[in-house]
Amino acid sequence: MKQFLIILALTALPSGLAAQSVSFPDDAMQRGYFDRPYKRYEAEPQKCASNGLFLSPTYAQTEIQSEASNNVAVQLRQKGEYVEWKNDEAADGLTLRFSIPDNAEGGGRRGTLALLVNGKQLRNIELDSRWAWQYALMSGQTYPDNLPAPNKFARMRFDETRVKLAEKIPRGASFRLVKADDNDLAYTIDFVELEPVPEPIRFEALSEINKIIYNGSEALEKFIAANGGKTIYIPAGRYELADRILINTPNTSLIGAGMWHTELYFSAPSDNEKTYARRGIESHADNTILQGLYITTANDRRYFVQNGRNGQVGKGLMGSFGKASKLRELWIEHFECGGWIDGADSLSVEHCRFRNHYADGINLSFGSRNSTVSRCSFRNNGDDDMASWSRGQKMCENITYRYCTAENNWRASSVGFFGGRDHKALDLVVIDPMEAALRVTTDFPGREFSSEGEILFSRISVYKGGCQPGPLGFYGDIIDGSSAGAIHITSYLRYDLRNIRFFDVDLYDSKYDAIFIGCDNEKMIENLRLENIRIHGAGRYGTYFRKAVGNAIFRDIIYERTKMGDMGAVPRWFTIN
Repeated sequence: MKQFLIILALTALPSGLAAQSVSFPDDAMQRGYFDRPYKRYEAEPQKCASNGLFLSPTYAQTEIQSEASNNVAVQLRQKGEYVEWKNDEAADGLTLRFSIPDNAEGGGRRGTLALLVNGKQLRNIELDSRWAWQYALMSGQTYPDNLPAPNKFARMRFDETRVKLAEKIPRGASFRLVKADDNDLAYTIDFVELEPVPEPIRFEALSEINKIIYNGSEALEKFIAANGGKTIYIPAGRYELADRILINTPNTSLIGAGMWHTELYFSAPSDNEKTYARRGIESHADNTILQGLYITTANDRRYFVQNGRNGQVGKGLMGSFGKASKLRELWIEHFECGGWIDGADSLSVEHCRFRNHYADGINLSFGSRNSTVSRCSFRNNGDDDMASWSRGQKMCENITYRYCTAENNWRASSVGFFGGRDHKALDLVVIDPMEAALRVTTDFPGREFSSEGEILFSRISVYKGGCQPGPLGFYGDIIDGSSAGAIHITSYLRYDLRNIRFFDVDLYDSKYDAIFIGCDNEKMIENLRLENIRIHGAGRYGTYFRKAVGNAIFRDIIYERTKMGDMGAVPRWFTIN
């Protein structure tokens, strides 16, 4: 793989440094999390200054930058090497996406970066790769683990760390990250996000009458259980919890001082089945409110393995959350899933961040209905970022994902619907998924896609979706190296696929097929509609068919720069109107 070194002189800083925060072209169209509070600073040529090694863009999964934004990153290999930007807005909240190597046992390594502002050291930033580096078998394996071996390949090589600074980096100031350690480890920097940290929410400002403040007199989880039905304020600070928080009383609210101020850390290690019940927040109560919290965990894998058996390690959010619950301004990291919610009714999720999980970002499953997830950030998750699975006997209905951005998903898809009716994915942006971006499939057991209504994907932009096939660990999906389309439509196993509509979708630079349509095992596709689709580049076909059976309506599909052709051969048993 070709790599190149760029060294930029800094004698004219700060005014001479051209790099600023990057712009996202879909913001003007109000696609994705367009009103997010943070600005992005990319570690890429022409977007920063560095004397480190810029890694050339590649889709080859053996290369670490295949998991970076835009498939580009900078490596700091020697002590004193740096990456630097000029700040666009005064900010004291810093999030860094990085990678440092794992150790031989899978427990991670640590490192240190010095943060300099206008040449003056502000503080050190500690890096830890414990929560990154998941490994899958070269021979094929559905789910990875955190145990490296010669017959495995790595994914989830990046993680993030966040720092609330003691003072703001001024607008117009240069800020530099410098490798502070004298070792031979490469510190790979993907990007930095900066934001002004809001003032903490104060107990006195809460308008609820039935409110109480946590004073540390007993374990937080016990205090919450003893005060069900109240508004429970958790002051700024870091709280280590040994057990899961259970909410079974309606009208219970947990209000933190803000996602930058109140941290809930679930400390149980993920090494045996007994710890499953000791992490995350579980609610089955109507009108549960969670707000202003950073929720994380010691967990560092999707499953524990015991006696040859996989066991779940727990979600950040779980339970049904009853009816009319609200989740706002939550930042959730390092769980099996950010949220797996079964049976929610009229749930609202807003302005949350679901990042760096080993499975789904959030899945509204098992009869969930009339619920909306909006203005949320999803990043570096190891299964579907946004999903609804009608598992069991209860069909999910009217689940909406809107104004969300999904980035660097490393397994499955960014948006997935599996059975149900009247779901909507609207005004979304999907960037750099390693596999599919938008997915509907009949592979999973449970309720079928309804014969009434439709599943709608509309006003969505996808960048570099899909994957080309190849040897496991080099190309293809994580299970068997198969290809995936940026839009991936399959009817393979459980029931027929029906009533799916894609309308007003842009697919940019799809890695292989922009749209993949496939059937198997005598299953078929009925009433598929693809309308106002714009394909801006594809590594193979604009639309590819694999043994497709059924019918579809194609209208106003624009193909540009498709390497092998606009459409592959249409099977005789598939009708396009």
